[in-house]
Amino acid sequence: MSSYNLVKTILVPVPLSPDFSVPLQQALYFHEVYGSEIILMNVVDDFVLFPGIVNHKKRKRHNRKAKVKLEEMIKGYFKGNIPEHVVLRVETGKLISTILKIAGQLKCDLIIIKKAERIRKRFHLLKAENADKLIAEAVCPVLTIIDKPTEDGIRNILMPVDIFKKTSNKVAWSISLAKKFKATLHVISVLNIDIDVKDSLAYNKCKRIEATIKKKGIEVNTVILNAAGKPPEEAVLNFMADLMPDMIMIMTHQESILFDNYLGSFAREIIHRSPVPVFSVVPCKETVLDRFMSRTV
Repeated sequence: MSSYNLVKTILVPVPLSPDFSVPLQQALYFHEVYGSEIILMNVVDDFVLFPGIVNHKKRKRHNRKAKVKLEEMIKGYFKGNIPEHVVLRVETGKLISTILKIAGQLKCDLIIIKKAERIRKRFHLLKAENADKLIAEAVCPVLTIIDKPTEDGIRNILMPVDIFKKTSNKVAWSISLAKKFKATLHVISVLNIDIDVKDSLAYNKCKRIEATIKKKGIEVNTVILNAAGKPPEEAVLNFMADLMPDMIMIMTHQESILFDNYLGSFAREIIHRSPVPVFSVVPCKETVLDRFMSRTV
């Protein structure tokens, strides 16, 4: 599926409403630099609320209407003909399980989706709890957008670093994206103890990552934040509000011995509160010994 250097296929689940344009516009930025195929997919509810009422013929009719509506919207967006790299698809089923199934079948490299804000909105495509499930169980990166896509492409990418976790997968993706988009990487870590910055693990780890990025010819800035007794996500969100990058990179899972599919608290807070698109990277499996003994980035 995913390769750091290739984003061949992007799955973009969309509602039959004006919100479809937000993830589509973001996907088009990726097409410009990767030549990606964009699959716009509308998922028709499986009528689970009305078992036995809707028969197979009515379901097929409903799907056809959804396909016609989707085609009308996309033709309107492109002011005429739909480009060859944009493929329309309508599926029936539960939203999250269908997205995961199709992403696996098509071996997608990226999923881009607009999610609801934490204030519950009944008819939003992706509510907060659904976003958590999708991101936690996806086998490829997921790019979530709350408000709007980046307006002028991707020029600045923020990458928080946790000193206790191996970050090679996130660094590799960050380097790949920065090279493709000609973006600047902003590497940050949070210091929550009273120690000289240059003596901290956070500083030394960030400097190793900075050196790796510079070797690839990418512009990089490194900043160590002081949490001042606050959770690290608060320090990152405050910094983000000042920098306003075009995208932030995070790891999806909180590492655990069993490597269960769940989101750590830091990832969850960033995903649901970030004002900019969040690129959630699937971490490589690694052992406890790897995590605590490895000195690689």
